[in-house]
Amino acid sequence: MTTVSAVGSTAWATSTALARQPGAATTATPPSTVLQLARSEPAPVVYDRPTGPTRSWASTPGDAISSLMQRNAANGTGSLASQWRGLGGALLTRLAEQGGDYRQTLVQHASGVAASDALASARDSAVTLQLRIRTQSGATVDLSIAVNRGSGPVQGGLQVDMRSSGALTDAERKALGALAEGFDKALAGLGRADAPQLDLSGLLAYDAKQLSSIELTVRSPQADDPLRNFSLQANAREKRVDVQGVAGDLSLRLDAAAPLAAAREDVRQASIARYLAQFEAAGERGHIGAELVDQLRQAFMQLHGANGSQAQALDGTPQAVQNQVAPLLSGLADFELRIEGEFSKTNKNGYLTEVSQASYAVAQQTSVQRTSATGDITVTQTRSAVLQAQVLRALGEAEIDLRGGNYHRTDIDDQSRGTTTVATAQGRLVRADAEQADQQLLTYAKLLNHRAVETHTEPRERHTREDLLPSVR
Repeated sequence: MTTVSAVGSTAWATSTALARQPGAATTATPPSTVLQLARSEPAPVVYDRPTGPTRSWASTPGDAISSLMQRNAANGTGSLASQWRGLGGALLTRLAEQGGDYRQTLVQHASGVAASDALASARDSAVTLQLRIRTQSGATVDLSIAVNRGSGPVQGGLQVDMRSSGALTDAERKALGALAEGFDKALAGLGRADAPQLDLSGLLAYDAKQLSSIELTVRSPQADDPLRNFSLQANAREKRVDVQGVAGDLSLRLDAAAPLAAAREDVRQASIARYLAQFEAAGERGHIGAELVDQLRQAFMQLHGANGSQAQALDGTPQAVQNQVAPLLSGLADFELRIEGEFSKTNKNGYLTEVSQASYAVAQQTSVQRTSATGDITVTQTRSAVLQAQVLRALGEAEIDLRGGNYHRTDIDDQSRGTTTVATAQGRLVRADAEQADQQLLTYAKLLNHRAVETHTEPRERHTREDLLPSVR
């Protein structure tokens, strides 16, 4: 900026030496004005240091996986499904197409936090996911994704890591790449914010000629997460799913191959349908949460669906004999399952009107004995189920009064056991029968001030035996 200031003098120069003489000439000296131009310094401009969040990368971004991480991180505190979206499949695809290990970390943190500190804390209190795949050649592929939803210096973050313990053949890399879509579907179901779903069929359809086992685990440090712990294991010996979450706990284990699995798919599907109907009935009777029953149905169908073609032939027994026996059994691999949890219901006004806890266990076991050198066999297949539950309900439409001891109480103790026995002699069926025994006990009490003022029991028993030979002759 340029300023103008007047600094000249207007004083008249007078002196006694210049006193006027009569008739002398007078010289007038006019006042002078001098203009001086001066430049002033501009006012300083102050830029405040930004205080918003900063994003830091462990490695220079620019590849496709980093782009996916940046997109997913933009969802902030979204569901796990939104944080995982596309990452698992992209990592497997990269391994199949390019090979080599890969690691990247993206964190969001306050501007005053050093990037190195934030990156070092990326996995602190994070939800961790790990997929471990072993190949038939002996190599192990480990893939992990960590989601930090805010802990310590980290406001949010994603970390992915994929590495192999050894060289992979082209066929193994192709088999790994074929799992990309199934892996993403599994994560999309497990990461749902409302109710985790099991969509495991794509992973369970792995190429067993190239891959020997698959293990998928998810761990969350937060007790109120819809999914706290999850585990899937699949190998030549067994398939197993374990789930722990707000809906309850689920555990299901299948033998990888059942002896004499039915050759006809319709037999297997009919058996699966009967078990699914049994699960629904047990859920209603025991007041088990619908979400947990849905997870049980999904796990049961998908694990048995993946086992469809894994029938195990019996050495030393003619195939013709096995073909006679197999259709009389369930056609399913032996299994053990258990669900348990605590459940509650509210009415339309938002009042808590029911609380319950229940456990439900079902199993199938098959034993085979050879009865002669001719290869004749006796097969016994046993099925069992146990349901135990306690249900507390409000006396009216108001909130249930647990503290005052005023409510309805129902205890349920049900047990069932079924056995199918099939035997052959001289290569022909000589025995085929099925027995079923069911026991149900319901105990009811109405409590007022913690004292039972009304009680009754409802016992039920049923025993049946069916000869199956006429149906196959």
